[in-house]
Amino acid sequence: MKRTLAILLLVALATWAMKRYYAEAPVDELQWILGPTATLVTALTRVSFEWEPGQGYLSRERFFLIAKACAGINFMIAAFGMVAVVRGRRVRSCRAAAGVLLLCVVASYSAAVCVNAARITIAMWLAAHPVGFAGMTAAQIHRVEGIVCYFGGLVLLYQLVQYVERPPSHRPIRACFGGQAPSAPALVPLFWYLVITVAVPLANGAASAGKVFVEHTLFVLAVPLVLVALAAGGRQLVRAARRPT
Repeated sequence: MKRTLAILLLVALATWAMKRYYAEAPVDELQWILGPTATLVTALTRVSFEWEPGQGYLSRERFFLIAKACAGINFMIAAFGMVAVVRGRRVRSCRAAAGVLLLCVVASYSAAVCVNAARITIAMWLAAHPVGFAGMTAAQIHRVEGIVCYFGGLVLLYQLVQYVERPPSHRPIRACFGGQAPSAPALVPLFWYLVITVAVPLANGAASAGKVFVEHTLFVLAVPLVLVALAAGGRQLVRAARRPT
């Protein structure tokens, strides 16, 4: 019990520190994550980006800027907290704790770069091919796209961590992608996503934004629930199709 509380306290302090750093850091101090993200986006889209001091990585070809808001650090913080708590359950010594902490940093950073690059790539495609959906504005579509990518990325990362934690004899490939996890596969990612996107901003006074924050919260709550419902429905259809007639 004491070990678990210590891990939770350490995770809380680390996430708070990263959140404060992100809030106060100028974009010039974020090249450590913006740079690899821009490089990966270039590899995916073949669109080149150049560093613009004080702004971010700019594509003059597409008039697209990867700015501070596009760093994906909030996703990294959520991923770090989620992986740290899941993996921290097996910590038995200080040395093991240090190893888990390093693993969490590497995993959350790598996931943030990959997921954010995918999100930006999709956003660039949407910017070049404007679409209308159910009367939604371009900003709302962009928000939904971001939620789908970030929440989906957390779910995949959680499933991967669960897969790695299983003994080798219990690691069928389908267990990582679409199989049954030891616990609800979306519950833990949803918790961490809501902590970073709703609870923390609310604690920092985001409610003062009024309707803007209310709309943000409604989207953040609704989109993941719709995704979970669709995934559950898809699994039921697959199971029904596999049943002998």
